[in-house]
Amino acid sequence: MDKRINKLEKDDQLHLQSGQVIVSLATAVKELLENALDAGATIVDIKLTEYGAEAIEVSDNGHGIQESDFESLVLKGYTSKLQEFEDLASVESFGFRGEALSALCILR
Repeated sequence: MDKRINKLEKDDQLHLQSGQVIVSLATAVKELLENALDAGATIVDIKLTEYGAEAIEVSDNGHGIQESDFESLVLKGYTSKLQEFEDLASVESFGFRGEALSALCILR
């Protein structure tokens, strides 16, 4: 499967978005930690500013995201893990990087 970040079809987006909910600081940190582990990180550093109310910073030694994907990184419906909804049955990672980051960016 192509690992570039791609836009999913609208119906596939709706299926996935119904299950993407960030409900607490712990959920947000969990999503970011899972992103680091999915990227192959063996070292993860998590820093919270004002107990996470001001900022959550996660740095790791994983393989990262291609610069060409920066523009679509936090857009809804974009993910490197699926090409279509049916691919969900064969995902071998913790989560959907684009969807998690998009959900986190909506929070205030």
